[in-house]
Amino acid sequence: MRYFLLPISWIYVSIVSIRNLFFDFQIFHSKNIDNGIGVGNLSMGGTGKSPLSVHIAELILKNHGEPALLSRGYGRKTKGFIEVDEDNLSQNVGDEPLMFKQRFKDKVGVYVCESRTLGSNKIRTANPKSTIIFDDVFQHRKIKPSLNILTTPYGDPFYTDHILPVGRLREPAASADRADCIVVTKCPETMKDDDYNKVKNKLSKFSKPIFFSHIEYSEMLPITAAIQSVKNILLVTGISDPSHLIEHLEDKYEIQSISFPDHHAFTEKDIEKIHEKFGIFDPKESIILTTEKDKVRLSKFNGLIKKNGASWYYQPMSIRLHDAAQFESLIRKHVRKV
Repeated sequence: MRYFLLPISWIYVSIVSIRNLFFDFQIFHSKNIDNGIGVGNLSMGGTGKSPLSVHIAELILKNHGEPALLSRGYGRKTKGFIEVDEDNLSQNVGDEPLMFKQRFKDKVGVYVCESRTLGSNKIRTANPKSTIIFDDVFQHRKIKPSLNILTTPYGDPFYTDHILPVGRLREPAASADRADCIVVTKCPETMKDDDYNKVKNKLSKFSKPIFFSHIEYSEMLPITAAIQSVKNILLVTGISDPSHLIEHLEDKYEIQSISFPDHHAFTEKDIEKIHEKFGIFDPKESIILTTEKDKVRLSKFNGLIKKNGASWYYQPMSIRLHDAAQFESLIRKHVRKV
């Protein structure tokens, strides 16, 4: 099947390459954004951008800056520039911006706008001291953040992939040259020096600083009534790849799971299906667990969830960086001081 898709892939890469050349030769112009940090990828699907953006916001706060996140708000039903509020619905602002806002509350301004240029102008007008984190911006070449971070997952790095529609790359691997550093995400805890070196050798041709990040899970938090002891979990996810979370939970609990597509818009029928499956569990030591991102999309069904009486929890996550001090030093250079 791949062979039949190759001509489409060649056409696609030609169009992308010509567009990039127009920006490279300044036929199309990019706006430089001082104290702007872009987080993006070359591949379709989840590459660990969101937890990295959370980590960057924490570092900006730690270094006395005022972080502001700007996203297009993937999947939202609204248009234009919107400042995200904790009480927004995910379908109006996007699940990741809402998750970001609910985690940081008033510490971080969160905004959505399909035009990164318009959005950044409005943010800087309202708060000239802001350090802007641009979510999923690598292909949006009308702006040029002062620091451009490229993410790629350890288990599916961009240098082993192919251009759409044969593979999942939105641009050729050579586009990694535009990045200021590369963060290899979702690395296993068992990595040894040889594993790090193999990846570094593959990425060395781009001559960029390379960092490695590991997922860390904190204590599960209740959405409804908490229970004293947990033995059984029905895991409900609408993310691109829940395998890492499943592996983490299997060490301690009996797990069954229901997986929906990434950014899934949950329905009442989905909630009924989840509760129906949970009905076979012993409710005394069993919970329904979801991710922090899925929690914001499920929030519009809080009434239905509470009415059922099942114990719902969500799983917060964060990241830990190998060479954390060097990464913080890099971020610090791009923080606009208050």
